[in-house]
Amino acid sequence: MQCTPAARRRVLLVTTSMGTRWEAYSQTLLRLLLPEWNRLVIDGRRDWSPTGFVSTVIKQEVDFVVHVDEDCFLESRSAMLRLIEAFENDPTLVAAGIPDGGCYYRDRNPAALNLFFTVFRFTALKAAWESRESWSTLSFQPEFAAQVRDQCPHLDQHRIRWTEKEPYYPLFWSMLRAGGQFLYLREELRRGIWSSRVRLTTGQPIAEHLWYLRQWFSDQVMPGHDCSNRRRYESMAADIRARWRGDPRFWLQLGAMRAKALARRWR
Repeated sequence: MQCTPAARRRVLLVTTSMGTRWEAYSQTLLRLLLPEWNRLVIDGRRDWSPTGFVSTVIKQEVDFVVHVDEDCFLESRSAMLRLIEAFENDPTLVAAGIPDGGCYYRDRNPAALNLFFTVFRFTALKAAWESRESWSTLSFQPEFAAQVRDQCPHLDQHRIRWTEKEPYYPLFWSMLRAGGQFLYLREELRRGIWSSRVRLTTGQPIAEHLWYLRQWFSDQVMPGHDCSNRRRYESMAADIRARWRGDPRFWLQLGAMRAKALARRWR
């Protein structure tokens, strides 16, 4: 397995879990593809907030934090290492992820990042969190748009609302106000299962996100889709199993992760 300086960095992979069966799949892929890095699953079933994970991770001694939703499935070790290397090569880079507007699923403010897959430089995340008492005074500023406009000219301008607000936006406004730089990754819609495939700026795929996690078991067809939520998720599971069919480690880890998730439900 490829071992680079980025692989040896102190990276924490954190997931705020709703306790669905998909946690086991997501955690299995993280464990197999990035065994050197620590993982942390936070129980999001009670008192959930989009930035609640930060209060836990800032107690850790790490260099980078990667927040990965339980319905986001890592595809490539090499792409993940390249992303960390981008932070290593540019000390002004404080966060990376998908713009929160201008794409199929999100029509909010693209200067902010969606938290389903986000990489943070730990020092910048901690500084932003320590200033959270001032978050209520923060709002989007026109100059915050410069980076995303420069990096993502392809965004759908009809699906951008610069004045929209989300509870997690002050985290990003705090980082941008402090002079931090963001790396905006690419989002590709995979229409077969209506997922968002995350790609590096080079085009290399890194992860895939399914959306509508809370309704994953539903036979409802969501607006714009042509298949049910249940079918989308079952298709993703079939894809993952086919990809790892010949590797016994996958099946062992999947069983172990299922047991851990089940034990967590009864705590």
